[in-house]
Amino acid sequence: MNLSFERLQEEDIPSTREVFEETYSYEQTLKFLSEKQNIAFVAKLDDVVIGLIYGYELTCMDKERPQFLIYSVDIYDAYQDRGYGQQFVTFVVDWARENGYCESWVLTHKDNPRACKVYEKAGMTHSETDCERMYEVAYEELV
Repeated sequence: MNLSFERLQEEDIPSTREVFEETYSYEQTLKFLSEKQNIAFVAKLDDVVIGLIYGYELTCMDKERPQFLIYSVDIYDAYQDRGYGQQFVTFVVDWARENGYCESWVLTHKDNPRACKVYEKAGMTHSETDCERMYEVAYEELV
């Protein structure tokens, strides 16, 4: 089986419409992707979409380069617990580094051990509050 990841473009939506309509509105997905700062990726096993990550480019007043906020990580139920999520997050973190972002980050609840494990295996470090953890990779440190 061939696992691949790719950035989702507006022109890709018609060919994957049925996959996204189960979770997301077709029209809303098109609207989301029409905004330059909104970015989505799909994970495919052979040619079957098995997951989606989407997020936002954030311009900061105190940084020269933008950050990438991973807002949602979703591996469909039938494909969970096989390491695909960690590989997918690693792909997105590497993509952000290669595309000039200063860091990538994601928030999750600290009582979500599956998500925490995925982010840690993808090389992200965390800080936390009483109920949330923020995982991040600062790319200046990786150079």
